[in-house]
Amino acid sequence: MSEAPLSLHDAIYTLRAMRRLKPDPVPEEDLRYVIDAATQAASGENTQSWAFVVVTDAEKRKRIGDVYRQLAETGIPSLIEAAADESEARVYRHALRFAGRFGDVPAMIVCCLRGPHPTGESATAQATWYGSILPSVQNLMLAARSRGLGTVLTTMHIFSEADIKRVLGIPDEFSTVAIIPIGYPEGEWRQPVRKPSGEVTHWNEWGIQR
Repeated sequence: MSEAPLSLHDAIYTLRAMRRLKPDPVPEEDLRYVIDAATQAASGENTQSWAFVVVTDAEKRKRIGDVYRQLAETGIPSLIEAAADESEARVYRHALRFAGRFGDVPAMIVCCLRGPHPTGESATAQATWYGSILPSVQNLMLAARSRGLGTVLTTMHIFSEADIKRVLGIPDEFSTVAIIPIGYPEGEWRQPVRKPSGEVTHWNEWGIQR
């Protein structure tokens, strides 16, 4: 364990997307801990239909990184060009640089859920399906933060999901929802910049703010 666990408050208020991770290996104890924390989340009808693939093997990380990089190099440049302002363009440039070193992170956790992606289904079905895995992903990332480990939620791999499933031998009955790179951060922990909560909070009816 890298450091004493943080309070829940400190973990929530300093959780940031960490895209600069050191190559130092992550202890298996910590990887097991963050997945155990993920499995404490709620899921639709308590199905607990999730599964997690921990990837520390260098060759498999490289192959996944190659898929991710190719997707980024194909799609992100046009997003940079179409960005509404410099701030948005900078975010995409950071994402593109990160894609170039995606395969170098010391560990990845591929978050899976039983069943196909609910494309074309009702909004309720989609909300229930994704709602049965995303709370566990947040648990995982908060648990990692409590151990001094950086993470970032990535989903771009879904455009080449079959390639990722082939690398890892993930069965057809499971879909991948997110890949979470995890490692010791090169960046600093600090509270991320967010809109004041009062700007997005309405009391009793829309438009009443205080």
